[in-house]
Amino acid sequence: MSAPSHPTDRRAAEGGGHSADGSVSWPSKNNRQGPHEGAYTPETAVAPDDLPDGTGLRPLSVEPERRLRNEAVHELSDGPQARPWYAVLSEWRDWYDGYLRSNIEFDGPDGETVRTELENSYMPKYGKRYYAKLKDFERGVAREFDGMTTAMLTLTASHRNEKGGWRCPADHMRDIMDGYDAARKQLHQVLSGRKWEYARVWEPHADGYGHLHIAVFVEDDGDADLRADDFEPVMRSHVENCGPAGSKAHDPAGDSVSVRDDVENLGSYISEYIGIFGDETLNRPMTEQMFYAVTWATNTRRVDFSNGAQDLMSREQFRRETGLKPEDRGGESLERWKETGDPDGDTGPDVGGWEVTSICTVNHRRPEYADPTTGGVETTAIRGRSGVDPPPQIQ
Repeated sequence: MSAPSHPTDRRAAEGGGHSADGSVSWPSKNNRQGPHEGAYTPETAVAPDDLPDGTGLRPLSVEPERRLRNEAVHELSDGPQARPWYAVLSEWRDWYDGYLRSNIEFDGPDGETVRTELENSYMPKYGKRYYAKLKDFERGVAREFDGMTTAMLTLTASHRNEKGGWRCPADHMRDIMDGYDAARKQLHQVLSGRKWEYARVWEPHADGYGHLHIAVFVEDDGDADLRADDFEPVMRSHVENCGPAGSKAHDPAGDSVSVRDDVENLGSYISEYIGIFGDETLNRPMTEQMFYAVTWATNTRRVDFSNGAQDLMSREQFRRETGLKPEDRGGESLERWKETGDPDGDTGPDVGGWEVTSICTVNHRRPEYADPTTGGVETTAIRGRSGVDPPPQIQ
């Protein structure tokens, strides 16, 4: 088995009432119709042949006890199992289409009703939120760091299993995360004594599988002299803990590590990896939608930031929206703003007298109303099939 080729550049958390990306979750179809009953519409359904090279019939996962969204699971004679990739893609497309026809309704203190569009992180317009966060981070870094060097590390794994067939995409993603968990510890060792933060970004490969970028932002006061080979222990740790990775694809002397001290627009630089702008999502390439379906079914955050980066972004957003310095008003003011959007506001579910009353979806020109408290992400642990999709062990 050859090592995986390096991709061209372009944490799983189980949710409750919110999805992993933090957006409000549209009511689960499991409250209406079981996924095994073909709840998706002809407009959103795809066939196995719509996915390239036979990948459509590959089950999303065969890892025992792996938890997936209920829509990605069906009941077979040997218990609950993951559905084929094409069926999960159809479910995701139908879920996404539901957002295009849905609004959140708010009732105001004077009896007025206001609707606002329901959003999720796969929508092109959601990219503006990501970009605003990145610009807040850029301003925060400029305020806190004496210069900055940016390193981009890319972690991959083979898309083929030991038998030569396609990997189950959710298990492939888990392999990469196993390597990342070990690599992250090495990253702390490599950058010990330095001031640094990071962003983690999942990106689709050309065939629909995912790979992981780690953008590392290191303070550079002129003496840092950071080089790509400084990250060799990090990449080696990933390879040692992710059998399908391969050392050739993770050689810092190649394309897996880049170090730059000339990034002038951090928002645009990271946005290129996130792919947050472009065509309407359901019109994007099928392989990109395949990747989205996997992250949706596994409730995986496609973009995540270190705790320190999150704090920098929150403080800069506070400055931008209130005109105040967080330190000028004290920590309590910042915390009140995080909860209410008003540094002097009260906290609680009915701030300002506005209350979320329903989610309205228009089907066949007729509105349907759902209780916003009954949504959320429901998951099922699959029984799995050990030995069906063995990952290759690449040197």
